[in-house]
Order: sequence, then C-alpha cells, then structure tokens
Amino acid sequence: MMNFKSNIFLSSRYLILFSLVVFSSCDEETREVTLYDKGQTESNASTTSIAFGEAVSFTSSSTKAVTTDWTFQGGTPATSINSDVSVVYNTPGTFEAVLVVKYIDNSIETKNFTIIVDGVDEPLPFGGIAVTLEGVIEAENYDLGGEGIGYHDVEEENLAVTNGSAVYRDDDGMDIAVGTTVTNVGYINEGEWANYTVSISEAGTFNFDFVVASGATTGGNSIKLQAVDQETGEITALGETGNFANTGGWGTYTTITVPQISLEEGSHTLRLYFTGGGTNLDKINVLAITPAGPIDGLAIFSEQAIINANLGETPVNNGSFVITKVTENVYEGTEAYLYEFDPVNSGNTGNGFALSIMAPTTSPMDATGNNFYNIALKSSSTKNLRLRINTSAGNYWVTLSVAAPEYGLLRDGEWHLLKIPFTDFKLNGSGPDDITANLDKITGCLVMRSDDGDFATYSTTPGAFNWYVDNVYMSVE
Repeated sequence: MMNFKSNIFLSSRYLILFSLVVFSSCDEETREVTLYDKGQTESNASTTSIAFGEAVSFTSSSTKAVTTDWTFQGGTPATSINSDVSVVYNTPGTFEAVLVVKYIDNSIETKNFTIIVDGVDEPLPFGGIAVTLEGVIEAENYDLGGEGIGYHDVEEENLAVTNGSAVYRDDDGMDIAVGTTVTNVGYINEGEWANYTVSISEAGTFNFDFVVASGATTGGNSIKLQAVDQETGEITALGETGNFANTGGWGTYTTITVPQISLEEGSHTLRLYFTGGGTNLDKINVLAITPAGPIDGLAIFSEQAIINANLGETPVNNGSFVITKVTENVYEGTEAYLYEFDPVNSGNTGNGFALSIMAPTTSPMDATGNNFYNIALKSSSTKNLRLRINTSAGNYWVTLSVAAPEYGLLRDGEWHLLKIPFTDFKLNGSGPDDITANLDKITGCLVMRSDDGDFATYSTTPGAFNWYVDNVYMSVE
C-alpha cells in the first residue's frame, strides 16, 4: 500500500515538471523579435524626353546604400558614382540610364530609365542647322546619326586623339585633328565617307573649293563629291578633286576646285567619298557662279553653249571598236558615245588594237587661240589610252596611264571631266614639240587609240577597252 502511494506521488511530481517545461517553452516561442529594416531604392530623372544637346538631372536618394553606380548610354558623362548627376545627350536616339545600388547587407537593386532624345527630322545636320550654300562646309562638322548614317570610318579608334589631338566631338566619329589654326579630318582610309546636310535658297551652279593637304610621298588621293537622295539613298556622282601631289606637309594646305556643280533649291545631303589615304581635309568653300555667256571655245561633241561649233562627224572605227550613241547615264545633255572593244563584230577582226577617228566637219579645223582640250570619260578599263589629235603636220597625243592617273581620271566606272593643256599633246606622244603651233591643221579632232604594248592582249579580250565619251570641246580657259 505504501509503495502504491509513493508511485502516485512521484508520477504527480513528474507531470508537474513536464507541464512547467512545456509552458516555459511556449513562452520562449511567442516572445517578440525585432527584424532589420532594408534600405529603399529611391531615384528619379528630371525628364525622360529631351531634344539633343539638352541635359537630364538624375537623383538617387536611396537609404542605407553603400555604393551608387550610374551608367548613362549615349550621355556625357557615361558613368557616375554621385547621388546627383547632370547628363548631357548630344545625339538623338533612345538610351538607357541604369542605377545600381548596393546596400549594407550586400544586397543589390537596379533601377532603369529610358531616355528619348529627339533630333530634327532626318537627315541630322551637325548642330541641328543645315549649312547654307553658298558658304563653308567644315569637314569635321559632318552629319549626326553615327556610323553608317552620318559617316563611315573603318576603325572605331579616333587616331587623331590617340596621337595627341584634343577631342572635338564627343560622339563617335571620324578621325578629327584639332590644331592651333585648323581643325581637319585626317587619317583617312579608302572607302570612308562623311555626309553633310546643306540648304540651297536658290537653284544655281556652284564651285566647290576643297582645302586639302598631304605630307605623303605619293600625295593625296581623290575625294569624290556625291549627292545622296534623302528619300531613297541613291547616290549620284557630282565630281571629284582627282589625286594631288604632296603639298609640302600635312599642315600645308592648297585648294582644288570641283567646278560647276548644279544644285536645285531645297535641302540636300552631300557626301564626301574618300578613294584613299594621304589626305587631310580642312573645309570646302562653296561659291555660287554668276551665270555667264557661252564657253569661249570650239565644240566638237558637246551640248553645252559654246561660242564656236565646228562639230566633228560620227567617229569611225579603224580597229576593233563598235561605236554606238547612248542616251542614258550621259555626262551632260542627252547623248554620249560608247566605244566597245569587240574584235569579232567590229569589222576589223584580227587587228588586235583599238582605234577610232572623228574628223571635223571642215578639214583642216582651225582651233587657234584655244589652250585646253576638254573631254568627259567613263571607264573601268585597266589599259592605257592614247588620246590623240591628228594634224597634217603629224600626230600629237597624251597617254592616259592606269599606273599614274592624271587630270582627275579614275577607272572607277564614273564620269570624269578632263581638262588637258594643249602643251601636253606631244608629237608622237613624247615630243619635243607640242601641238600649239599646228592647231590650224587638225584633221582628226578626237582619236581614241590603244597603247602599242597592249596590241597582243586585245585580240582575245572583248570588253577590255570599253570607254564612254561625252562633252568634247576646246576652250580658251
């Protein structure tokens, strides 16, 4: 009986102890716990839509931030670690601004802003205002829009800045060298180009005076002036400088004129296409030409207004040419000649050379008083061409060489107007006499002739000596 009571007593004590433990545990599980408050990402932009050249103010008021890192696509500055920063956007487009905040607990949060930078209607002139012509086109002020729109440069690096120049433009672009007196485009490579939006208040004819320099041993390469259709992008050749000799140094400038460029009233996009290196370009002075009377000269095959018109007859094939008159893609007017080298169908099979003679209407023709022979040529031929004038006192010619292009002639399938002094036409091509004393004895006013060294190759190569000819005349000036 005693043992039974003792057991009950012990069980009761254990039950009470268990209850105290349980109640004590419940007290610990339900007691209050104070949690850590995270930092808050707070930021704003003063605006998300601006015109190019304007600024946006960005502010971060995030709490408990250890670091604040901004990245501004398309803006200046491009990055910042400040809470407040003003960013300038000089190029139209849509750009992202990104804020990355790191907090004291090492957590990271990101906030994005989309900034729309409006420009003027395309094309986008530098500074927002088209260059009024007549006027000055500064080479370094090419259009906005970036690579493939405002310009094309074969390397991303600004080589002028790499070599010590100050920065002229903060948008990516061509190689601009800032000097004490001249800021120019340089470090040019073949195939690069730059666009310029211009405004013509009144249709007219203009001379484009290119201010160029070259310190290269071989001189500078030709710069082509082109028109780019603002709707279709179609390119039209207007003229070019031609290759030019070393000017005495990279900072010694000379002027090369691309004359008589006709432009209609309104907005135009002009493109400068660089055919190679060796050239520094400062600017182009564009001058309107006062309408003048007819050219003081003598027309051979030309639709321009020229004082004298002793026109030549249709050219006659004397050696493997097929000659036709064409009416599309001419240099001026409505007609031009195509000379196609075709030994099989020319009627002179086996001659192995190309020759054509245009005789004057009245022979001999008297061109006394004229000083230049003018002719527009277009070709991709890699063969030399003898451009010859026949007289009763002998034959005089200049050789238009592929290896050493002269008079602005390139073999690029584009028209080029050549102006050749009569003093360059030497007896039998080498002189010592020139044609000036025999300009009253002309019996062949336009003679196209292959070089002696090419005779053998022509007989088996149709098309190797194809030429377009237009606007042939002699002139006093």
